[in-house]
Order: sequence, then structure tokens, then C-alpha cells
Amino acid sequence: MRLRLVAVKTRGNPNSNISLLPNRPFTTSSSSSSSNIKQLKQNHAKLIRNGNIDDILTVGKLIADIAISNPSNLNYARSIFAKLEFPPNIFMWNSMIRGYAHSPNPKEAIFLYTQMLDGGFSPNNYTFPFVFKACTQLMDLNLGLGFHGALIKRGFEDSDVFIQTSLVNFYATCGSIETARKLFNRCSKRDVTSWNALIKGYVRSSRYMDAIKVFRIMQNRTDIRADEITLLGVVMSCSQLGALDMGRWVHAYIDKNHVGLSTNLGTALIDMYARCGNVDVARNLFEGIREKDVRLWSVMISGLAVHGLAKEAFDLFMEMQRVGIQPDSVTLTSVLSACSHAGMVKEGLEILDKMRETYNLEPTIEHYGCIVDLLGRAGRLEEALALIRNLPLKPDVVLWGSLLVACRAHKNVEMGEMVAKEMLKLDLYHCGALVFLSNLYASTGRWSEVEQVRSSMKDLRIKKPPGSSLIELDGDVHEFIAGDRSHPQTTQIQMMLDEISSLLSIQGFVPGTRGIPLDIDEEEKEQALFLHSEKLAVAFGLINTRQGTAIRIVKNLRVCEDCHSAMKLISKIFNRLIIIRDRIRFHHFKDGSCSCKDYW
Repeated sequence: MRLRLVAVKTRGNPNSNISLLPNRPFTTSSSSSSSNIKQLKQNHAKLIRNGNIDDILTVGKLIADIAISNPSNLNYARSIFAKLEFPPNIFMWNSMIRGYAHSPNPKEAIFLYTQMLDGGFSPNNYTFPFVFKACTQLMDLNLGLGFHGALIKRGFEDSDVFIQTSLVNFYATCGSIETARKLFNRCSKRDVTSWNALIKGYVRSSRYMDAIKVFRIMQNRTDIRADEITLLGVVMSCSQLGALDMGRWVHAYIDKNHVGLSTNLGTALIDMYARCGNVDVARNLFEGIREKDVRLWSVMISGLAVHGLAKEAFDLFMEMQRVGIQPDSVTLTSVLSACSHAGMVKEGLEILDKMRETYNLEPTIEHYGCIVDLLGRAGRLEEALALIRNLPLKPDVVLWGSLLVACRAHKNVEMGEMVAKEMLKLDLYHCGALVFLSNLYASTGRWSEVEQVRSSMKDLRIKKPPGSSLIELDGDVHEFIAGDRSHPQTTQIQMMLDEISSLLSIQGFVPGTRGIPLDIDEEEKEQALFLHSEKLAVAFGLINTRQGTAIRIVKNLRVCEDCHSAMKLISKIFNRLIIIRDRIRFHHFKDGSCSCKDYW
């Protein structure tokens, strides 16, 4: 959008009512910035030569053009601003505040605002959107609350759509989403920027279903059309929820409304399809995009990796390099993850060895975490421990956690105890370490130690996050919590679980109760296992979908051994494809087998 100015008086009048609208983007390209600043310096020199340097309108426009051209030019704008031979007007203050609000140094915008007030100038309706932009950049809720109070005192809160949108964006970004929603509802006029601010706020707050609900309401408005920012937020929400049907609808909306498929949007769609369990569509979409950057390649490799398609991920990694795309740190994390899921120890260790020399990348804690996971899954626990002990970086709880998972899988109680205690040294309140330790003791029947850990958690007021599973049906996402009986179809779900239990027993299935951290009888343990969230979700799916329909579930935790074994048989008994995305990877259960080949 072009810069619009409203000028009344010019020469020498510091109160000239010139206002800069707050929706002109920065020029961020280094080449365009270089040519722009060269032209602006020529204009500056011309003003000095022609004696027009004291013309407030002309100088004001020059300062504005420099300040908002690129953050690297702010020092130049500041030097002109500081050397003015007359008091700057509000337009000049706004230009400088805006420039710094969008820069890597937003604190300077707040300083300039304070300086402006000290100089006797009053902010106008264009000042506050820039100030709230700075507060948003700083993620300082208290600072913004103070400015909100000043805005109300000056009577600006409901006077301007830009102010209202900046308030919604500020509160949504800083995590105060309920306040953002109330302000959004009060907006006199909502443009696409207002809707985007709220959708992004819900995404940042991990309230993905609410983001989709806002988008649906937005679709009922004839005066608003979704743009790329809207669609990125909605696609990301579908990815997190595993809402494939909704994601398909959004993809169809993009095609129907001829929204250009930018690299960002294409990458988001590929990620969505992969994370929703349809990696074949993700791959087809990937192949159809001509201009592929490193992020696009990385997302596709990661998508293949989490589905256990390690060879395909590795082949794509090699192809990426053949076409001249240099892998980055994220790419290598994805490839190492693929190696870990497939037990490709040799290949994973070779990549780590090549990182500095071949890829010019310094291994990060994430890369070492993948290697610890790789060695741990392969049962090479001592090597994994030695790697952690000799790291050039300080191990974090995530790194130790990878080894702890391997210790439990390979029943190495002694090392598991040591690892859990190392984690608790780093974070006394780490729920995962305490829960793993409790489960580790439970798996060996050491119930007194289990009780000690549980008492410690109770004293520290630490609660294990409940297992949660999501399943989409007809565009709506249903959530099931472990042990929950609040769903409207609870009676039917329980009947289906009873049927599943009987059919599993006929097949000779024995529930894996050994690792349940409860000193109760076997029957109660079996009941507890059958109320795991993924089993509730699969029962719901069997009730509400036609024979032959794939059942797709997203779980927030790692799927347990009992549920993994049960799902294999359920897929065979009911002749269904069951796809579960847990915290680690995808499991495709079909005809009594899992795509992970029991290596997870």
C-alpha cells in the first residue's frame, strides 16, 4: 500500500497535522534497501543544497521514508531527527516510533514515546498502534497494559480500527487470549488483519479448535476474504489436531479461490497432510511444487521420517543435495530422526561425523539427542551414556530423557534410576522423570519405591498430564481423556469396549498390566488399561464410521505397549486401518501388524 499523507501547514510549524498510516510494510530486501538508501541520501543532499531542509513537510517525509525503509537505516533517520533546527511534529515522532517498533530494538520505540511526552507532544490515534507493536515485540504484557490505560484515558480505544486491531494482536500474542477475544468482539469494524490477529492468538495458545471456529465464523462474512496469513494459521491448527477432513477443505478453499500457493503455504499444506497421516498426498503435493527451498525439503523429509519411511526419507535427503540444496540443521535433525525410527545406526553415526566437514554445521543438542535415541533404541545403552558423558555441550533433561525411555524399553533398571536422578538434578519438578521412574519401578514390581515417588510428586504438587486422544468426525474434533466418561456416547463406547475386550480374549490377547503403577489386582489393572484414551477414541471411531473407513487418532503421549499390541489385533478383527500419531511417531495398524515393526 502506498504511503498516504495528510498535510495542512508546512514550513516551520511543528504542529502540522501529518499522519502516517500504520499498514505500510518495511522494505526488507538487502538489495532494494541498498538502492533505496542511496536514493534517500541523494534526496537529503538535494534538500540541503536547495535550502529546503527547514521545510517541515519535506523533511518529515524524508525521515519517514528512511525510518520505515529498513531497520538498518534507523540510525541515519535518527541523526536527521536529532539535528532538526525546529521541534519535530507528531508525524515525525510517529515515523521514528514505528521504525523502531518493527526493528530488532523495539525498546527504543518506547523510549522515543516517553521522550515525546516529555517534550510536550500528545500522541494521536496513529501513535498507539506503533507503541503496541513494540510491546508485542517485547512480549511485555504489563507494559502494554499501561499503554492501554493511557489510550483509554485519551479516548482512543474505540475510535480507530488500527488501534483496535493492534490491541487484539497485542493481547493475543502475549497469551491473554480471552481479553483479545473480548476486544475483537467490540471492534466496530473488523478487517482481515483483525481476524488474523485472533486466529494467530488461538494458535499461539494451542487452542487450535478455537482457531478453526473463528475461521468458520469468518467464512460466513461476505465482506471478508481469507488471505495467506489466515490460511497458514488454519492449516497449522489442522496439523496439530490431526483434522484431515478440515485440512482438505482448506486446501480446496485455496484452489477454489485461486489463492497463490506460496512456498510458505505449500510447506504448511505438506506438513498438514503428513501430520494428519496422509503422507502420500503430502509427497504428491511436494513433487508438484517447482521452487523448493530448504524448509520445504526438510518438512517432507520429516514427514516421511515420522511415518517410519526411513529409506524414502534418506533417499530424499540425497536427492536434495543432488539438486544443489544445502541441508540445514533442521534437515539433519529430520534425517537423524528417520535413522532412529528405523534402527539405521551406521547411517546416523556417519551423518553426525560429517556435520562439521561436509555440511559446515556444528552439532546441536537436538542432533546429539537423536543419536542418543538411535543408540538407545538399538539397545546400545552404554554407548549412548558414554556419548552423553563426553558431549562438548551440557546435557539437558530432553537428552537424558531419550536415554531413560531406552532404559525402560530394555528393562535396564539400574541405569534408568541413575538417568532419572540426573534429570531431577537439572529439574526437580520434571514430571516426566518422576513418572518414568515410577513406571520403571512398577514394571519390576517394586511398589514401595513407586509409592515413594508418588508421595514426592504429591508433596511437590506435580501431576502427570492425562493421556488425551483426538479423533475427527464430520469436521468436528472429539477429545477423549484417559478414564473419561463424559462423552455423550459413553454408554455406546463402553459397550463397544466390552465387545472389543471379548474379541481380543478369543484371539488370546493378554493385557500387559506389568507396567501399571498401581498396587491393585489384575482385573482392576485390565479395566484401567481399557480406559486409555486411544482405546476410547478407537471405540468411538468404530461406532461412528462406515466399515472400511480409516480411523485416525492423535495422542499427546507415547502409546503404551498394551495399547500398541491391542491396536494390532483390533485392526485385524475389525478389518480397519488404524492410524495413531503419538508424541514420537505414526503407527499404521493394519491386518494385525504395525508399520513401526514393533520398533518404537
